[in-house]
Amino acid sequence: MSFAQHGVELRSLSRAGLRRSGRRLLPLVIVAAILSLAIGGRVAADRGNLTGPIQFGAQFAPAIHPPSGAIIGSPGGYDGQFFYAQARDPLLLNDSTVAAMRAAGAGFRLQRVAYPALAFALAGGQAGAIPFTLLASNVVILLGLAAAGVVYTRRRGWSPLWSVAIVLSPGLILAALRDLSDPLALSSMLAGLLLWRSGRRWPAAVALVIAVLTREVMMLAVVAVAGEACVRAWRQSPRPVALRDALSQAWPVIALPSLAFAGWQAYITVRYGGPVGGAGLDLPLLNFVHEAQADLHGYLPMAIWDCLYMLLVLAASAAAWLSLRHRVTITSAAACALSVGVLVPTLGDAWSDTRLSAPLFALLLVDGLQRGRRAPVLISAAAAAMTILIPVAIPGSF
Repeated sequence: MSFAQHGVELRSLSRAGLRRSGRRLLPLVIVAAILSLAIGGRVAADRGNLTGPIQFGAQFAPAIHPPSGAIIGSPGGYDGQFFYAQARDPLLLNDSTVAAMRAAGAGFRLQRVAYPALAFALAGGQAGAIPFTLLASNVVILLGLAAAGVVYTRRRGWSPLWSVAIVLSPGLILAALRDLSDPLALSSMLAGLLLWRSGRRWPAAVALVIAVLTREVMMLAVVAVAGEACVRAWRQSPRPVALRDALSQAWPVIALPSLAFAGWQAYITVRYGGPVGGAGLDLPLLNFVHEAQADLHGYLPMAIWDCLYMLLVLAASAAAWLSLRHRVTITSAAACALSVGVLVPTLGDAWSDTRLSAPLFALLLVDGLQRGRRAPVLISAAAAAMTILIPVAIPGSF
């Protein structure tokens, strides 16, 4: 082969390598661009004041004590203000932190310690840096989720662009814009389940510990691990010894998150001086009826958006339970378990709807890709696609 031919071949290989690299990086570029536009626009609107995404409210400001110069743009604010309060003292060492959460009627939020603890650690304990670390940690988590999704999908021969459908779940983008714990909760839950599926039980246990300390509903994923392990053992051999062996293998992934969750619950109950309470619950599906009734009297574009999204949530829940008819896997079991976390809580606004359902859509997408089933994938992709309609449905979101 001549030098000219060698040169042509090398240039061809180089172009092919660049194309492959471009395909790998494209999901990260898309996610980074959307986050830059959404968060950059919000920060610019707030003139660089990073307390804007926290959403302090005048009603709770006397208890929360926002920093000097903080933006207080609405009467009630949003959940980020409570994460800010706990990020200043995540272990509740000061009685004033507990008193503030009690005065705000937000004691149940003390269960979600991992995200404020992360912001506190990244801030080096400096209260002035917490508005930045609350926002920055969510940006890094979502970019990390996109990068991990690219690696995971490529190894299985799927398009890396499917990782974008997970990150673009409305519940994650909106949570990042308001300094909420959902990106960390979903990412650690998904990591824990997929690590468990690959046989890495100790890393899986650590990831699920983070998940259950970020949002209490993630305990349903731990329940799913126990259920899937029992079903798998029964299929292999319907004898007590098989079940014992399965639980012996799964015990760290079940026990460590359960003990961490129970231990933190006991601690905050003592510090709070009694039960911290929790989110309201409805009869299954009744929450959707109440949500639809509320939409009838709301802002029309938001009502249309929310109704369409609720239909997708119902479709996702149905698809998750139907998947058990084919084969019980950890992703299908967890999707079914977490659908319960969508079907019974009292729904609030479009923000809470998307945050509750984000784990369900993420699990359904992964399970659908693993099984090669089109319906679950399309349902999850449709939910992600609705993210682009949020600025129309919910003015000021982006």
